[in-house]
Amino acid sequence: MAKKDFKDYVCRHYCIFFKEGQKEEMACRGAEVVEKLVLLGQIDMNGLPHFDKNCLLWQKYAKILAGYICATCPFRAEDCDFMSEEPARSEAGIEPCGGFILLTLLMENGLIDMPGLEKGL
Repeated sequence: MAKKDFKDYVCRHYCIFFKEGQKEEMACRGAEVVEKLVLLGQIDMNGLPHFDKNCLLWQKYAKILAGYICATCPFRAEDCDFMSEEPARSEAGIEPCGGFILLTLLMENGLIDMPGLEKGL
């Protein structure tokens, strides 16, 4: 998936860290997994509806996705408040990365399942 597609499908809609016009050299692990699932044909981004964010889903899937996505994410150590054990995690407005959000929405809506997700790892 081209970087522009990445921004259109994952970052622009779901990531609070996305800044229009700002060059980002790296992608979060969640976005990388989404990209791989698209390339494998597990996700059809052209037919994908726009989902509304749902913070209840982030908590529901946090334990499931943390080991698959967050454990190897390059942003976890310094930039991720969502998976941090620091008190900031409980503050309002803390969100996971856009890739994590999109993966939870895809799982909740039955568009991917655990075997499908594992193909993208």
